[in-house]
Amino acid sequence: MSLQQLFLTGLLACLALPIGAAPPLTSPAIDDLLRQAWENHPGIQAAQSAIDAARARSEAAGKPIYNPELDVDAERTAVTTLSVGINQTIDWGDKRGAQRQMGNSDVLVARAELASLRQQVASEVLMALARYQSAQEQRQLATRYGELMGQLVETTEQRYAAGDLGQLDVALARVAFSESHMQMARREAEVATQQAALVATSGLGLSQWPALPIPAPPADPQRDALLAGLPQLVAQQARIANARAGTELARASRRADPTFGLRGGAEENDLLLGLSFSMPLNVRNDFTAEVTAAAQQAVQEEKILLDLRRLAASRFDGSLSVYRLTHRAWRQWQNAGQGNLTQQLSLVQRIWEAGELSTTDYLLQTGQNINTQITAAELKGDLRLAWVEWLKASGQFGGAGQTPDSP
Repeated sequence: MSLQQLFLTGLLACLALPIGAAPPLTSPAIDDLLRQAWENHPGIQAAQSAIDAARARSEAAGKPIYNPELDVDAERTAVTTLSVGINQTIDWGDKRGAQRQMGNSDVLVARAELASLRQQVASEVLMALARYQSAQEQRQLATRYGELMGQLVETTEQRYAAGDLGQLDVALARVAFSESHMQMARREAEVATQQAALVATSGLGLSQWPALPIPAPPADPQRDALLAGLPQLVAQQARIANARAGTELARASRRADPTFGLRGGAEENDLLLGLSFSMPLNVRNDFTAEVTAAAQQAVQEEKILLDLRRLAASRFDGSLSVYRLTHRAWRQWQNAGQGNLTQQLSLVQRIWEAGELSTTDYLLQTGQNINTQITAAELKGDLRLAWVEWLKASGQFGGAGQTPDSP
């Protein structure tokens, strides 16, 4: 087996496994969501058809180049002559082998492009899901604020009737209640918008969407291994193999293919038997330019791989850095800010009810409390998006790297 065949076999083995050997970071519910999205995506279905077409072309490329030729010659003059012959051109330079390698690498490219498309669809679906869930959480906070303002209006009206508060306090409470309803309406509209985007992206209309987990960033990711498994890099490796096989085909095409023939027949009562041989003479065109062009094509594909690897490494490092920074900020909020805000809201409520805090100050502190919680919800949404970007940059979507069986 040649080095190129060994290389192609290794790539096929890599593509037969999920890209990224690290433990799965998504949940079974998320993996199931992605499988449904992939099954219903027209682009993925088209990419699967492209694999079938590439396999058919690969099979055709492995067939013999030349078929035998039948030659029948009959002549009736003063002497009747009849002969039957068969000619066969020989693939002297093994063009068939080079074409077979090119066909195999084309299949690899098609399979890697399918895996890359799955990665892209998965990232779009999970990003849409992250935005939808963030909008839901912010709507819940707006609803909670509306409930507080509704209680405030009810309480101020009762205390105004009892003579404990003035009319200004009631007016302030009613204005705050109206404002909370406008915020709720905006949040409801945002949820509807993000849900529509999620349905359009995934092609699914689920009544219940799975919750996105937020695992901690890896301390020491296997950077080189993960980058090597990225579908776009695997596809480019296959293009390099294709270009190298094209160079071998160009070299093989410089070798003229001879044609051998065997002829038998009769001339009157005499038997005829003959052999023939012919071969093109590559003297006016020795096809060296084609070899040079094919070799330069291989060099070009290698340079493209270097550029793709550089960009992939940059995205890998950048997304991991953002993921770690956002996760650290979220952990700090959970450890310190979240509990304090809950206590503050309860304390402000009790102080105001005791008459030790004005309605204006109560509204100010309550609104600030809710706005801070909304900011925290936005931070959580940013963390989800950073997580999805990291999964995309490292190629760790569950099952995205799995491709159909090798040819």
